[in-house]
Amino acid sequence: MALVTGAAKGIGAHTARLLAEAGATVVASDIDHGGAAPDRGRFIAHDVTDGEQWKAVIASVEATEGRLDILVNNAGMILNKPVLSTTLEEFRRVQTVNVESVWLGMQTAAALMARSGESSIINLSSIYGQIAGPMQAAYSASKGAVRMLTKAVAVEFARAGYGIRVNSVHPGPVDTDLGRSGLAPGIAAGRFASEAEAKAFVAAQFPMGRWVETADVAGVILFLASDASRFMTGTELTVDGAYSIL
Repeated sequence: MALVTGAAKGIGAHTARLLAEAGATVVASDIDHGGAAPDRGRFIAHDVTDGEQWKAVIASVEATEGRLDILVNNAGMILNKPVLSTTLEEFRRVQTVNVESVWLGMQTAAALMARSGESSIINLSSIYGQIAGPMQAAYSASKGAVRMLTKAVAVEFARAGYGIRVNSVHPGPVDTDLGRSGLAPGIAAGRFASEAEAKAFVAAQFPMGRWVETADVAGVILFLASDASRFMTGTELTVDGAYSIL
């Protein structure tokens, strides 16, 4: 039984489908009410920044599915803005969506997940939680926090004997609406004539020659959700075609 947040589109939607194809019953949640349920499961409206909604979602999973084995904290946002023009309110909003939601998810789901005996939490971070992101100070701060939060909770849960593994995934620029939004400042500044030109420029920065695709990330999430990674916890897996090591 799996719960995937931010599952209306992008990485979350692909992950929900892949987990369902692998045999899991999947609850796909998103603040976007237009999300589609995977073949094996259901969709539920969910604002991941709201602690009371987290309680309601976990209670619904417990009442309907009876257990929770996999939690994918995927919901998030990005802010492409210079630090000197980013307001404190904007900075706080990024932390609320990207960090507090992960905290709430792990904290609220832990008791139910511990009953499974062996379960897995996968938190979506970013390479910009490992390296600096251009005009992404608020975003980098949030994803760096997710990286270290994952490690701290992994150790705590392991030592407590909860049977819950906690790992993070760090994609490079992903070919989704959210990922491509990072091209807008360069286009607005006249550096690129079009989105296609900007996208091609970024693709050329990947040693493997293309952007990250949602399937690349979903496959790694499936691995971390499966018994194939049963002795991995507190680990960060980078999915970027060597983009971040140049």
